[in-house]
Amino acid sequence: MKKLFITLSILLNTIFSVNAQSNEPVYSQVDKVAAFPGGIPKLFKFIADNLKYPEQAVNANISGKVMIKMIIEKDGSVSSTTILKSVGYGCDEEAERVVKAMPKWTAGKVDGKDVRSTFVIPIMFVLDNGKRAK
Repeated sequence: MKKLFITLSILLNTIFSVNAQSNEPVYSQVDKVAAFPGGIPKLFKFIADNLKYPEQAVNANISGKVMIKMIIEKDGSVSSTTILKSVGYGCDEEAERVVKAMPKWTAGKVDGKDVRSTFVIPIMFVLDNGKRAK
């Protein structure tokens, strides 16, 4: 049974990876930029509500900004993430986790058509004086 579950998991991951990867171009410049539901204020609220400060970073008194690039697909889903600026201590992985948990966006547009596009988000990890995550 365990072997069947592992095989099924690998198969599903392969199917979803193939669907997320497209031969269509990914635009870095678009006529209309992809948008998070509710706009930038809601995007940062989503991040603040879902981000968990990694214990490793708290213990090491680490603060910083993770810059993460993602692809917004034509259907608004987030597919691929790349860390452009790292903080380490578990912060990069946490930033990726939150980005991958985002709801669907409104896709970027070129010539009035939905396209795959890149979007870069800064995610701040800031400790207050008492070493508590903000």
